[in-house]
Amino acid sequence: MPTYKKSRNIIPIAFLYILLVVSSCTGDAGKSNSQPTPTVTQTFTNPVPRDLVAIDVEIDTPPLYRLGHEVALAVASKIDDLATRVNSSGMVIFGCRISSMSWQDCPISFRTPSIDAWVLPPLDPATHCPPDPFQCSKYKQKYKKALADWKIVHAGQVRALEQTRSYIHTQTDKIRDMRFPWDNRGSDIYGALATCAANLQGINAQFKYCLLATDYISTTQQQGSFSLAGIHVVSIFRTSSDNAFNQQSNSFWGNVCRRAGALSFDSYSVPQSQALGLQLPD
Repeated sequence: MPTYKKSRNIIPIAFLYILLVVSSCTGDAGKSNSQPTPTVTQTFTNPVPRDLVAIDVEIDTPPLYRLGHEVALAVASKIDDLATRVNSSGMVIFGCRISSMSWQDCPISFRTPSIDAWVLPPLDPATHCPPDPFQCSKYKQKYKKALADWKIVHAGQVRALEQTRSYIHTQTDKIRDMRFPWDNRGSDIYGALATCAANLQGINAQFKYCLLATDYISTTQQQGSFSLAGIHVVSIFRTSSDNAFNQQSNSFWGNVCRRAGALSFDSYSVPQSQALGLQLPD
């Protein structure tokens, strides 16, 4: 009997001791898990700087070429994207028509503003905090204030970019609204190239493009000379399904452009043309 009573008293006490130990460990773990995790600021980087871009787009007219409106929409959308790139120097745009008399038939011209690089956020002290706790605390306080100031600056840059995007869209709408009058008297491709040369030669830009949207059925002869030096000529929205004619016209007009000093001549069919063949820094 005495032994039995002693055992009954020991078991609850031992059990209670185990509960206290387990509770203590669990409580410590809970405190450890409840420590606030540091906030991670979104990483901001800038693309490489991009110099001024100049584009002259020459779009053929009906009856032989009927994709004028489709080309205008694609070009306008592409300019919307290119002209709103951060850390870029803007664009100069000419919108022209290829008709029986193409020389300087350019109802549209405008320049888009440059866009500054993002102001980058301050460096998080978690990445370079000194080992001295006091100094590290001072770093964190300075970072907290600098981060708050940067958020204000960044919000202003975002607003400015949206305003620029809206303005550029009003300009590219002029391209979307271009009219392509019926002209069955011929197609002056030489005049279009001479117009490209005249519009782009006077612009100090690293990237200059002459975009030709035409069927390449030319009815005129070259009058005088023109220089395409420093200019990439790109044929877009080719419509002919005649491969032999395409190869012949690419060869002929490629030679015309290279003799005039063009840096390159590239040709894209309708399915390939959304990229417009512009080789620019991302």
